[in-house]
Amino acid sequence: MRINRTVGLVTAVLVAGFSFARPIPAAAQGQAIVTVDYMKVAPGQDDAYLQVEQKMWKPIHEARVKAGNALGWYLYRVDSPSGTLVDHNYVTVAIYSSFEATENPFPNELRATTGPAQSAAEFMKKTLASRDLVRSELWGTITTTPEGPLAKPARFLNVEYMKVPTGGDAAYLEIEKLWKKMHDVRIKEGTLANWGVYSRILPRGSDYPYNYATANGYSQYKDIFGLDFPAVLQKASLGMSANDLAERTGKARDLVRGEVWELIDYVQAPPK
Repeated sequence: MRINRTVGLVTAVLVAGFSFARPIPAAAQGQAIVTVDYMKVAPGQDDAYLQVEQKMWKPIHEARVKAGNALGWYLYRVDSPSGTLVDHNYVTVAIYSSFEATENPFPNELRATTGPAQSAAEFMKKTLASRDLVRSELWGTITTTPEGPLAKPARFLNVEYMKVPTGGDAAYLEIEKLWKKMHDVRIKEGTLANWGVYSRILPRGSDYPYNYATANGYSQYKDIFGLDFPAVLQKASLGMSANDLAERTGKARDLVRGEVWELIDYVQAPPK
């Protein structure tokens, strides 16, 4: 059965918040746009939630990627932080080729040919009952290494959220250029799969707790905290000491929070 106007209305409500976007940062122009939805699943309801994502929604995401409406969709479980006090324990990520593509992520022609076996009302009822959508964010890609998606995404992501002071964007991005050289060394050595810097586009507002984020992809959990910092620094040839890099980094941004995500499922277009 097709997804009718009920789903379209829900989608429209979610997308409506995107209509007052601030301009995309210059460094992110022409780069991929990433939407992140943070989910809270009640204790003991993980299996029910995963059934909804993988059995009901994944086929729709597969159709979206095949039709070119999205570049990829990824489902993560948050391994850290954990516990009853955290406000989310799952994350879904969708990647688009442009900001314009996020305006209508589920076009009518796609919904007309792809949909759940049950009615749209029942479909949305099961979706809403399986989790709470805590918040949604939209990010612009600043830079990645390597460029473009991996043939198979990394199993783990270490996501770090940064607060850069007003007027400090250029200084912060210069620091990330130094770190990119470090990460290139780690990728070459096989202890890092990929890395990227992202700028928050939505929600807007200076009171939001962070405005940039980095994501480090790892194939093995042990590599997340297994960095031989002095050795990598020497190989990266930055021309500065570890203390100098740490001091410049600390001045450029405040590390607000770090999270570790584990990949559960995904759909993505073949890398070009």
